[in-house]
Amino acid sequence: MTTAPALQRVAVALFEGFTVLDVYGPVQAFASCRTVQPDGTRRPLFEVFSMASEAGKVKAGEGPASWAEWSFEKAPDYDILLIPGGFGSRKAVADLAFLERLAAASRRARITTTVCTGSALLARTGLLDGRPATSNKIAWDWVTQQGPRVLWKRKARWVDDGNVLTSSGVSAGIDMALSLIARLHGREMALTSARNMEYVWREGAEDDPFA
Repeated sequence: MTTAPALQRVAVALFEGFTVLDVYGPVQAFASCRTVQPDGTRRPLFEVFSMASEAGKVKAGEGPASWAEWSFEKAPDYDILLIPGGFGSRKAVADLAFLERLAAASRRARITTTVCTGSALLARTGLLDGRPATSNKIAWDWVTQQGPRVLWKRKARWVDDGNVLTSSGVSAGIDMALSLIARLHGREMALTSARNMEYVWREGAEDDPFA
């Protein structure tokens, strides 16, 4: 009898001014991963929740607000941390209390992922020092200043460094999430997730037309 894969939790770290697609692109990719059970029901492979410095409403840079279900400190255990970017990251890099919470959140996770300028936030914690990473090419000069000890890789749709994955701007986070799904559950599951979203997955990490 085949054992069903364990449900994995994804925690999304929100802050004022995050970019909507940085969050909900990867979230949709994770949510589109389901296995068919013997009784015909579909079992999710990932459970996603959100957290912030304080539980409650968090406004995105594009206008809509999202709801942080937990504070960082009170959030349940999780396997994967997702850190989005957005114009709000330019303020968040100077928020030492937030950065301390983010560093602690990353240490709790088995795998930390960033989208867009989310890598600038992780870089400011020091957790990217000496590690390869990438980010949004439009904000490249600013991002790289946030982590002078990071081994920044400009031509990369995403960079997979084992327990840390960083991705380029906005939609690149979907490609990164699909690559992680492929690593954890196989390429066919990642392709199924992409098909469920009617999304064309760029499978090559260095297939970066924006570099």
